[in-house]
Amino acid sequence: MTEQRNIVLVTVDSLRADHCGFMGDDRGLTPNLDHYAEEGLVFENAVTPGPSTLDALPAIFTGRDLPDGEGDTKERLQHHMQARETIPEKLSELGYETGAFTANPWTSRYFGFDEGFDHFEDFIDESETDDADDGDESDSTLGLGLRLLRGWSEETMLQDWGSFYEDALAWTEQASEPYFLWLFLVDVHMPYLPVEGYRSQSRPSTYAANLWLYLTGHDPGMFEAPFKRRLLGAYEDTIRYTDDYFQRFVDDLTEDDPMVVFHADHGEAFGEHGIYGHGPDLSEEQIHVPLFVANGPTGEVEEPFSLRKLPDLLTTLATDGDPTKLTDPVVGSRNRDPKFGVRGRDWKYVDADGDATLYQVDGGEAPISSNPELENLGQVLVDQWQSNVAERDRVTAATKEIAATEQL
Repeated sequence: MTEQRNIVLVTVDSLRADHCGFMGDDRGLTPNLDHYAEEGLVFENAVTPGPSTLDALPAIFTGRDLPDGEGDTKERLQHHMQARETIPEKLSELGYETGAFTANPWTSRYFGFDEGFDHFEDFIDESETDDADDGDESDSTLGLGLRLLRGWSEETMLQDWGSFYEDALAWTEQASEPYFLWLFLVDVHMPYLPVEGYRSQSRPSTYAANLWLYLTGHDPGMFEAPFKRRLLGAYEDTIRYTDDYFQRFVDDLTEDDPMVVFHADHGEAFGEHGIYGHGPDLSEEQIHVPLFVANGPTGEVEEPFSLRKLPDLLTTLATDGDPTKLTDPVVGSRNRDPKFGVRGRDWKYVDADGDATLYQVDGGEAPISSNPELENLGQVLVDQWQSNVAERDRVTAATKEIAATEQL
């Protein structure tokens, strides 16, 4: 065994913080996660950079948000991943062999997430994406959506953890130590389809509820009450499944003695603020995420922690540093609507394109009618952030223009 510890990063798509026992939930959905969190280091106020995978993961992997801009999303994302030092590249420099198994198309090699990994599996048929690039379809947002929809419906977004569990385990057995392994799991992501042995309700009722959600989108519309119960039941079943497989995987890696970092990329809404799913809002259900370190440092961290600092957290763990020093008094989250939000330990300020609201978020989320001091602070921070984003986007656009000119 080398002096440096093996590290496993487990990312769960769409897992709400308030559905985890170690974050205060009492439904008993995550007994195994609760056990490891209780004996590990829990970040009680971890905040995602954005309420969707496209908003969150580029920032989580590089420490910087994906720049705004017109044009092909694939090219912007690929350029971002190539231009920034990624988590696996940082750990490679520290002597780690790196491997990844991701079941989310947004984090496939198609978008450049294989940068820095020695071994990378995304379960997507490369010939299909290559063929799509040959036609006009690849140049449009619609075309991109159609390709991702194919992946979600036919392959990866229905690929449960168990289907590649043994492959991931086999990689750890042949990898040189220290190793870094990233698992991105989509079992909790919509559509909510629990696997055999974890269904608490009939399969037809689960399918009907998911079809209702697909047809209505983020807006619930008619027949919300019965379908909401079924969706929540299916969602909870997928969490139980993920929790059990987490325990099994950690048990199988006992001899490797890895530190395990567990987190969600964003949360999920079930009717709060009239929204289902994720992406359109900066509600606590969507931006407050679970995060803990198992088999390493211990304790509880109450100060806000942005997942933009996950690269720093992992390199700090790899070098036996103090991860509790990576917090900030205020952290930010944004989407592309555009909404910008800044969050403290017990408050949040959200600017939705000029329409701003101050919230109390200690144990829930409720608007604060009047607190001029926090409102002023929130607006100053949002204005500064928006200005920085605009300036960075201008620099990025100018750099690309210069590079294109030089190639002529």
